[in-house]
Amino acid sequence: MSDTLALAGRLQLESDDALVWLLTARHLARRDLRDFFDLADALLTPDSIQDALSKLDRPTLAALAAGDTPVSTASSALTGAVALMLAHDVEAQVTPYDSVVAVLDSWPNLGLPSVAELSSVTAPEVPAPSSTEQRAVVDRVSAERALATTVAVTELVIALETTPARELAKGGVAVPDAKRLSAATGLAADDVNAIIRLARLAGLAQRDGLSWHATAHARRWVMLPLAERWGQLAAAWLQALPTEIAGVLRGMNDSYWAQNVVDYLRWLYPAGGEALLSETNHLLDDADRLGITGADTTTAMNRTSAAGNALLVDGEAAAVQTMRHELPPEVSTVYLQHDLTVVAPGPLRPDLDATLRAMTQIESHQVASSYRFSSGSIAKALGAGYSAESIRAFLAEISVTGIPQPLEYLIAESSARYGLLRAGRIVAESGEQAGSYVRSDDRSLLHTVAVDQSLSSLGLVFVNPLRLVSRFELETVYWMLVDARYPVIAEAESGHPTTLTRSQPAPPAPAQPTHTVAELVNRLRGSGVQGNADTEEAWLVRQLDAAVKNKSTVLVTVTMPNGTEVVFPMVPTSVASGRMRGTDQKAGVERTLPLASITQVAAASSVS
Repeated sequence: MSDTLALAGRLQLESDDALVWLLTARHLARRDLRDFFDLADALLTPDSIQDALSKLDRPTLAALAAGDTPVSTASSALTGAVALMLAHDVEAQVTPYDSVVAVLDSWPNLGLPSVAELSSVTAPEVPAPSSTEQRAVVDRVSAERALATTVAVTELVIALETTPARELAKGGVAVPDAKRLSAATGLAADDVNAIIRLARLAGLAQRDGLSWHATAHARRWVMLPLAERWGQLAAAWLQALPTEIAGVLRGMNDSYWAQNVVDYLRWLYPAGGEALLSETNHLLDDADRLGITGADTTTAMNRTSAAGNALLVDGEAAAVQTMRHELPPEVSTVYLQHDLTVVAPGPLRPDLDATLRAMTQIESHQVASSYRFSSGSIAKALGAGYSAESIRAFLAEISVTGIPQPLEYLIAESSARYGLLRAGRIVAESGEQAGSYVRSDDRSLLHTVAVDQSLSSLGLVFVNPLRLVSRFELETVYWMLVDARYPVIAEAESGHPTTLTRSQPAPPAPAQPTHTVAELVNRLRGSGVQGNADTEEAWLVRQLDAAVKNKSTVLVTVTMPNGTEVVFPMVPTSVASGRMRGTDQKAGVERTLPLASITQVAAASSVS
């Protein structure tokens, strides 16, 4: 019985869930798979087998190649190889399919280890642990990296909450957005994609089509203490690690990484190839950014930090506790300066930072953050619902230097001017919004708005000397005026001020699960093969159909009424109604044979 027939029979007995898992794991959700024989053939192709073998570690490959492991004592990884249809149970032993053996035998020609080398070549030596002095250096460097990256991700998601970033079709953020996010995070534009990758892993950023958005979880995350924000990033990194790589890193705890990790992975996953190494390099870069590793200045190589060790061995909570001692403490006071700047002497408590951002423009956000007040920022705060009194009360609470006189003047002047422009809805007779208006008693201010090029897209036109109208809705007009730093307030139909909340980008729609694999399983189920007997008959019919199509000669074994078997060299011409019709190449006559009497079909390259 061939591998294809044996595997097809095994496949049709699998559950739907097992088939969905198999098709996904072996990357075989193809539309050209019509029945279980097609699927068996696809699973046994050299390319498909090589792809599956690339995920197996060296000990599993050695056991698979040996083919003598009892099923009862097989490791979980070897049992996984059986589930991947690389091997089956033959007399209670895990035995690879012949096609798998053929691929393994071809490995030396591809520069991969032979079957013998799989079990004879030992692993590269793991370097000795760091000294106490080296660990202190590594921990200091890693804490600096952890702080910078956590702050950068924070600034990234805050920026994405306001304006999504466009992803190029070829990959990477578009240049204008990369520059904007670079300015927000304080990183080079080339590093923005790496920070977005970390934010995506932690569920803080999500791509919708070709745009990156902040997720609903991002706002909650931003309000967490600094160490806990780092902990969620680090835990997401660890969770994203392929199981095989995570196991390797745990085994190399407190050792040099970089080339040592690469060399060990090359040994452990000999068929992993460039894809595994590329993924490993990304993960090592992210580990360095997150402070899971830090540079040992004596060797210029990265080792795991104390927090990284805690993460790999004990998990997120232990890592956060360790990193909290390495990071600078959060502060709850700031210095207000006469030049309208605000300086926080350390990482500002998240709730205070969020409130201060609502009143200022952020200038830098690192260990010591700085903010700047302006007439525009005060107007923004007033538009968000703050009053001059609430602004002063907040600043008095957090400032160790009081409120400087220039800032007092700015708050008073901005609040006095605030509301010179009023924007409202134009309601049609049907009750629907028909546009919006901007009004003011200050004619010169209205003329300034009308000719402002940054507002030209609103199409504002005068309907009388004190009133402009636009076809756009109130929210659009209002927030464009706010962003252009005009002293505008929104008003209801009654003329009383009303508070508008800037609409956040719509959260990305959850990706619709693909039904390709499930549909394929349904198609396979409908192929008509229901049991072992049906499987063997269908296999015979499949071989005969192929011979009809190719006009090839096959050796057909038929059981005669007296129980004997006769082999006919046939060129089949049709298979239908339970019979095969074809030409007997030896006798030179046409024969019709019942399918029920055919026990075997074999290829014949020549007929004597």
